[in-house]
Amino acid sequence: MVAITGARQVGKSTLAGQIVEKLGGVYKTLDHELTRADALSDPQGFVTQTDSLLVVDEIQQAPDLMLAIKWAVDRDRRPGRFLITGSANLLGMKTITESLAGRAYYLDLAPLTWSEIVGNPMRSAVDLAFEAETAKAFLARLQTGPASLADEARRRAVEGGMPGTLGFDSGDRRDWYDGYRQTFLERDLRRLSEIENLPEFARLMTLVMVRSGGLLNRSTLATDSQLAYETLRRYLNILAVAYQVYLLPPFFVNIGKRLIKSPKLYAADSGLAAYASGIYTWADAMSQGRDGSILETWLINEIRTMASLGDVRPTTWFWRTGAGAEIDLLLERGLNVVAVEFKASATPGRRELAAMKSLERDLGERFRLGIIAHLGDSAEVITGKSCLVPIPSLLGAVRR
Repeated sequence: MVAITGARQVGKSTLAGQIVEKLGGVYKTLDHELTRADALSDPQGFVTQTDSLLVVDEIQQAPDLMLAIKWAVDRDRRPGRFLITGSANLLGMKTITESLAGRAYYLDLAPLTWSEIVGNPMRSAVDLAFEAETAKAFLARLQTGPASLADEARRRAVEGGMPGTLGFDSGDRRDWYDGYRQTFLERDLRRLSEIENLPEFARLMTLVMVRSGGLLNRSTLATDSQLAYETLRRYLNILAVAYQVYLLPPFFVNIGKRLIKSPKLYAADSGLAAYASGIYTWADAMSQGRDGSILETWLINEIRTMASLGDVRPTTWFWRTGAGAEIDLLLERGLNVVAVEFKASATPGRRELAAMKSLERDLGERFRLGIIAHLGDSAEVITGKSCLVPIPSLLGAVRR
């Protein structure tokens, strides 16, 4: 079986519906009250209603169906019998005790990437980075485009990738996110967990989105949100399970240190982070001094999604030294590491170049490639293993 999970409104139901149209089968959504009642009252009967493909949309609303599906799969091991979707990380929900280990393939569906929006599928630049022997060889395989795409990149960073907002102006996009937030707080959240004080949770959600791209300091966040520390931890976990935020851990050559240092906190959609801050244009982001963090949030999401669809899925980290040198994203496959630093300007400075060289010295032979992605049009080699790359080229958004 296959499980498609992801945030509300990323397109899970649309994708599942398209699969049924192509392959046939039965489609059931637990958003429908009577269907949900049937699933809750007779889980085993619900999953055996057809011998063909059964699609169960929003399965987190009837957790016992997972046990019933396990029973059905163990009785009949034919592949392709079940497709389930969920607006929550099914492996992280306390109410779901069955992981379907060895029986299910899990696919996390992210918001749309820029290359998907413009209809320009290409091989992942992450794959190309791990394959390239030198920075020059990597650049030779990337498409390049006009500098004018930088303005579109800025707009995409503010708008994010939620399919329902495509083509909206700033007013319609604000209204869409108003409805999205309200639906999540008043309906989806109540189905995920018992929340004692909804206004407190809503306040925390806004604070988290505004701080996207920063180090997570739970003590400070608990104080600012006026929450007890344990309540804060639980609420953050709910936001992560619901695919609203995620944590990017720090990278250390000493693996033990990775487990104890503070991670960075990111919104799963840069459009939602911008909305929470009252940002609707790039000029708004600049006036608030949030242009760097909004761009970083967007690019982290884009590259993590790109990497998840590559030949081998890498582990993702960030890197920071006690002296303040930092690289925004490290992608690790086995012993090899590709580093990506983001720059909101068209001209990377000495600080970014120095940080990349410092990381290369730290990693030695493990350093595969260093990329400084920026909003200019310069694609050039810095050292044998480091290069400057325009953001549109890195993301595969250059139209052929």
